[in-house]
Amino acid sequence: MAINLKVSARQVDLGSGDYPAMLDNLQANILASHGRNHARHLFIRFTGDRAAVRAWIRTKVAPDVTSAGDQRRQSEQRAEAKGAGTTFDGGLVTGFFLSAAGYTYLGLDPKRLPSTAFLKGMKNRDKFIGPELALGVHLKLRNRDPAPAQWEAGFQGVIHALLTLADDEVDGDLSRLLNKVEQHREELAGIGTITHVQDGRVLRRPIPGQPGRFEPIEHFGYFDGISQPLFTRKDLEDYDKDQGRVPPQAGDWDPAASLDLILTADPFATAPDAYGSFFVYRKLEQDYDLFHQRVAALADEVDIPPYLAGAYVVGRFVDGTPLTAGQVPSIGLEVENHFMHSSDKKGLKCPMHAHIRKANPRGTTPQTTLQEEAARRIARRGIPYGKPHPDIKCDPDEYDSQEAGPRGLVFMCFQSNIEDQFEFIQRVWIDNNEFPSGLIPFFQRNTGDDPLIGQDEDEAQHWPRYWNNPNGGTVEFDFDSAVTLKGGEYFYAPSKPFLSSV
Repeated sequence: MAINLKVSARQVDLGSGDYPAMLDNLQANILASHGRNHARHLFIRFTGDRAAVRAWIRTKVAPDVTSAGDQRRQSEQRAEAKGAGTTFDGGLVTGFFLSAAGYTYLGLDPKRLPSTAFLKGMKNRDKFIGPELALGVHLKLRNRDPAPAQWEAGFQGVIHALLTLADDEVDGDLSRLLNKVEQHREELAGIGTITHVQDGRVLRRPIPGQPGRFEPIEHFGYFDGISQPLFTRKDLEDYDKDQGRVPPQAGDWDPAASLDLILTADPFATAPDAYGSFFVYRKLEQDYDLFHQRVAALADEVDIPPYLAGAYVVGRFVDGTPLTAGQVPSIGLEVENHFMHSSDKKGLKCPMHAHIRKANPRGTTPQTTLQEEAARRIARRGIPYGKPHPDIKCDPDEYDSQEAGPRGLVFMCFQSNIEDQFEFIQRVWIDNNEFPSGLIPFFQRNTGDDPLIGQDEDEAQHWPRYWNNPNGGTVEFDFDSAVTLKGGEYFYAPSKPFLSSV
């Protein structure tokens, strides 16, 4: 009997007898992050005989692809090793994804995966048709991303597949990871070309006053990876414990999500409980100096401290403290995440256009229930790339911060529906200058696009002069994003049974 994807996350016990087949058929990194520190992503364009490409997937890729079951067993072994005071090496984590063009190359009809966005691909999404407003009239929003001709060369042509490899350092080097990259390059000779290899590396910053402890950050220096949807009872129990709210209190933000938020049945697999997920990949380049120059200019314009100006942009301070909790960062290890923006409906604490409010409104989407709003969420699996800026003070023993070069975030996310989740968030929320003040024109109030990752130019935002002061007024200031899309694609993460039998 197939598992019920709609059951509450608090009822999902992966250790029960209901989930072994699903876990062994599903790729890793979907239900939860694999936790590796280094990555190499290989973008592939097939060029050879279809039968040879299929054979490569079946015999060389499928055996290496890590399953969610493998990931869960490794997590348990790692916890046991930690309890015994030892270390555990889980090895490489491998993922494999196909674009609509990739399925077509293999002789399979991508229309069996019902997604207009997936079928057209990221390069061809010039317009986005949003939800119905009334009487058959739909919200129409243009794609504000840079044109594909402005993307990096490796992303501009046809991409059939993406092979991801992730690992930790072994004895101080990455030989295992790098050797595997070269092995796949050799195996692809004559049947495919690697158009781009993207590196990735987790950034961590020492926690002040806590020797040996580190927190994950992104290249602008802000605590990263907060507020993910959680899909299992254990993950929710751990989250509640971290938040110090066991049991959860009434009115708290609920991170619980049913499995249908990210999983769909793989139409090309005949095995029971064979699921996959739609996968969005976007390379986002970050200009550190430009971002902080604009933060300083905003602070001068509104006459507030730079640390508060930066929090107005992100919605959190650099340590992860949400603006709803106060106008200064908190002191402590845990990052508060149980807040609701519905307690700040006028944006007096967290501006309406702040990044975390645009991307996750938490109860403030007009004419939308909290349940409907939460159904838009995505499971983010991003990783930074490039050397960190010296000012964010990563561990000097691990990072050569003096080396210059491009830096940014490889944004990746899983979902069951690209249009209703990623594209809706990006077009209707983030790049919509009126959101979250309203969707019906008569009631709209121009709040501006997301100042952190919004791709619209010359759209000013309205910034509070004072934190939580209803009489303080606002200042209009155009905080033009210092983040630029350099390329990407829409993929599907097939089930392991499909990969083994293609």
